[in-house]
Amino acid sequence: MSTILSVRDLKLYYRTRKGVVKAVDDVSFDLKRGETLAIVGESGCGKTSLAKALIRLLPRNVHTYEGSVVFDGTELMKLSYEDFRKNFLWRRISMVFQGAQNSLNPVLKVGFQVAEPLMVHYGLEKEEALERAKKAVKLVGIDETFVNRYPFELSGGMKQRVVIAMALVTEPDIVILDEPTSALDVITQANIMNLLKRLKRELGLSYIFITHDIALSSELADKVAVMYAGHLLEIAEAETFYKEPLHPYSKGLMASVPTLRSEKKLSYIPGTPPSLIAPPHGCRFHPRCPYAFEKCRKDVPPMFEIKGEYVRCWLY
Repeated sequence: MSTILSVRDLKLYYRTRKGVVKAVDDVSFDLKRGETLAIVGESGCGKTSLAKALIRLLPRNVHTYEGSVVFDGTELMKLSYEDFRKNFLWRRISMVFQGAQNSLNPVLKVGFQVAEPLMVHYGLEKEEALERAKKAVKLVGIDETFVNRYPFELSGGMKQRVVIAMALVTEPDIVILDEPTSALDVITQANIMNLLKRLKRELGLSYIFITHDIALSSELADKVAVMYAGHLLEIAEAETFYKEPLHPYSKGLMASVPTLRSEKKLSYIPGTPPSLIAPPHGCRFHPRCPYAFEKCRKDVPPMFEIKGEYVRCWLY
């Protein structure tokens, strides 16, 4: 499979009254066509900021935004925002935002909201865009008569499907999924995950799947990237990551996840994630790491390659 997205040394810092928040710091990864990269980590580690950096959805208080994002051979960081918006945003790369229930306008019918990206990005007439919206809604498992309903008439699972339809209606190559099932019950979660698998298979989509739920990430992931305090600590193939993670933080995360088919004693990672305004010197995980030694406290480890996988740790 060819590489569709290549990210190198991406940084996104925010300016605040207390100091500069290093939300995304020196992040690099590749995404292949038809592949799902799951980005896992605790709340507040920079996962959503990374997604927003990729689609340039930046707040006013940006302090630093730099690095390289190559999409299918085009360096996106060299494009003006208007060029990026016209040629890439929603056409080639789209996003399902966290909290679908809050993503829909309560006073607009569902069909218009799904059709709107086609009118904005492709200049389609309203009637033609609504016809395409009906097909997109049908694709995600909702009867097309629902396009004439308002969001309050839909259940939580249906709203989530509508937001997925909004992301797919422009037929993008990459869809970023930011906690797509976070506010849903377990049965609805399973239905949404099955829907995402089917759409990936039928449409050949590439996903960047952001979640703090490791068990859920295993349903969809081909590759896993572990994020902690703005850094990627490990990037590995899914089948090896879930069995034998390399980084001490990854091992701690996996040790905290219960399994059905084997008995293990669950453990936890002591302490709390560091402030991104004043992160620790050296490895950002060292205050909580059981294996930390002097070098961990002084020097930031680079990404080491171990049998085709990458880990940011001085133990390797």
